[in-house]
Amino acid sequence: MSYQGLSSWLETETYENLKTEALDHVWFPFQQWDDIAEQGGPLVLVEGNGVKLKDFDGKEYFDGFAGLALVNVGHGRTEIANAVYDQLTTMHYCSPFAYTSIPTIKLAKKVASLTPSDLNKVFFTSGGSEAVETALKMARQYHYNKGEKQRTKFIARKGSYHGVSLGSQSVNSSTWTRREIFEPLIGDNVLFAPQPLPYRCGGTGKTASECAISCAKAIEDIIVREGPDTVAAVIAEPITASLGAVVPGPEYWPMLRDICDKYGVILIADEVINGFGRTGKMFAIEHFDVIPDIMTVAKGITSGYQPVGACIARDYIAEGFRGGKENTFGHGFTYGCHPAGGAAGLANIDIIERENLVENSATLGSYLLERLAPLKEHPTVGDIRGQGLLCAIELVKDKHSKENLNTIPGVEKKLTQRLRNNGMLTRVTTFVTVVPPLNVTKQDIDEMVDIVEDSISFIEKDLNLT
Repeated sequence: MSYQGLSSWLETETYENLKTEALDHVWFPFQQWDDIAEQGGPLVLVEGNGVKLKDFDGKEYFDGFAGLALVNVGHGRTEIANAVYDQLTTMHYCSPFAYTSIPTIKLAKKVASLTPSDLNKVFFTSGGSEAVETALKMARQYHYNKGEKQRTKFIARKGSYHGVSLGSQSVNSSTWTRREIFEPLIGDNVLFAPQPLPYRCGGTGKTASECAISCAKAIEDIIVREGPDTVAAVIAEPITASLGAVVPGPEYWPMLRDICDKYGVILIADEVINGFGRTGKMFAIEHFDVIPDIMTVAKGITSGYQPVGACIARDYIAEGFRGGKENTFGHGFTYGCHPAGGAAGLANIDIIERENLVENSATLGSYLLERLAPLKEHPTVGDIRGQGLLCAIELVKDKHSKENLNTIPGVEKKLTQRLRNNGMLTRVTTFVTVVPPLNVTKQDIDEMVDIVEDSISFIEKDLNLT
């Protein structure tokens, strides 16, 4: 079969045929084919513009999850496509193991100029899981090179998500990735600390500050219990996306920084979702005025126009790999900052800066939370939280017990379908995610919030929870 191109397929294909071919041949992540078939087959999207997507039938949807929390500059940015085209038609690839390209150099320099302090050394990957995998290996080898071979343990947090490779999966604790299937992973070398989520902090009604302090102390307790000289690193998202935009109390990250310094533990900030303006700062860690030792990024670095991720290290970390061959970082990826990825990243960041999208995220993020606040009166809305344009509505069956609404069979599917019917695509789990592209407008937010409220009301009526 020759490549026909989108315009030809739109003229010759039928929606039903495309759905059949997809069910026959596409392996969908985290989904059952039978479930997709019951819904009439997968949604086939063919066009994106701004904050909206269009399916094969021409129906438009708000992109309430920015693709997968990555389309920061919005859909249909021809300037990024042109940058990629220009690079591909000039030189489409060079080996990152032996050479480099101008876009790679310029993107590394640009990223280093944006990150806090001396996070200057950029190790490129193809995406977020690879970036986290790189950070874990980098932390281990840094200690190894220093003669501290016994520092092999990592501390992550309950409920967090950091990727799907075996290494990144090892520091996951989110239920939907089902880490138990793939165990043993790194095994006993990963310890899990409590998540600084005020809404559920031990079920004791702690304030955000009390929750932050107790959760930070819990990490120190683990380090002391395991032996400080055995712990390589702590990894955490500054704002936890996987649990629905969890913003810790202001004490948390400064305390965590002090604890890691006290015991010689590397602090890894996972900014794969948080980064490049998503939370109203270029990087979420800036909200807490803390400098991590290693930072992971992906997603928003190109807004999904090319697959690029990166692990960014402070100067002192990079210095730990200098010397003979035995100190060299034995790690890399074939597509580690593909030249076209470098071009896409540069064009994408230019848009973020030129259109003040970080500032727009902060301003309209506050507006979004204001518009969502009245939904707290709904019987199924337990908590509304977020920072910038990373927001979530936690749904509960009962406000007193805080039992999750999705313990009711089929509720996720029903709510997802209602949102889709109303013209909005987003993720529904224990919470409804509201994570639009950063070029969203007030009018867009008003319409999306109306859709969310109608959809929640529909579910409440359907379940007799009104």
